Amino acid sequence: MAPIKFALSCLLFLLLPICFLFGQGGPLAGDYVRMAEDFKTNSQRDSAIIYYEKASGEYQKQGDLEGYVRSCNQIGILLTRQDKYAPAKSYLDKALTTGLSIFDSTHLEVAVTYLALGVVYAAEEQYSQSLGYHHKALSIRLQKLGRYHADVATSYGNIGNVYYNSKDYDRAIDAHLEAKKIRAKLYGKSGAEITPSYTFLGRAYREKSKYKSSLKYFKKALTNKTEQLGVGHKDLARFQKEIDEVILLMENKKKAAFPK
Repeated sequence: MAPIKFALSCLLFLLLPICFLFGQGGPLAGDYVRMAEDFKTNSQRDSAIIYYEKASGEYQKQGDLEGYVRSCNQIGILLTRQDKYAPAKSYLDKALTTGLSIFDSTHLEVAVTYLALGVVYAAEEQYSQSLGYHHKALSIRLQKLGRYHADVATSYGNIGNVYYNSKDYDRAIDAHLEAKKIRAKLYGKSGAEITPSYTFLGRAYREKSKYKSSLKYFKKALTNKTEQLGVGHKDLARFQKEIDEVILLMENKKKAAFPK
């Protein structure tokens, strides 16, 4: 009997970590999050949302409100990418209410919520509300991360996009120039990360009919993408198209000023 008892004791010892990991009701919140992130990485957003929702429920049961806020943020972001704005805002409002109740008002996870809300409201063309949230996110990031940080550049870029969409091109340019300066400091003037700044600056200057400046930035964007992708890559065509459009506008402006 002794060998049997010993074997049972060993089996129980091996099972204890498994029981601790999965608990009585299935995987723990962290396991759900890992599954959600795997689905998100593979662009399976519906499945990712399902597992983030499972995680948020588990975090609530465990009293882990920080995990709950993170999960709600991710759900809101994914729903926004699916153009499901009302449910996205519902989850983000939950994240904000809970986040402000447990975190300092300058916590970086609160900044994530503000930024995500800014994106939703911009998608709904509610630009004033969007800018309010984006500026709150930027304020937190500047305070916590300092000026030269990738997330700060992202916030400036988001603000620039909202100003551009609301046709406030001067402020769009100011914001994208800030993003460009930060990215140039972090990644260099030919880094992949700076290309969006060049592109958006090109578009904003084009809308202001400042075609030389527009052309300069579009050419920088094309040069960067060519270095990254190689000459002849199919994705370069859209950058060349932007350049061709500006050149055509410049020619039309010249013809209008000096008609034959």
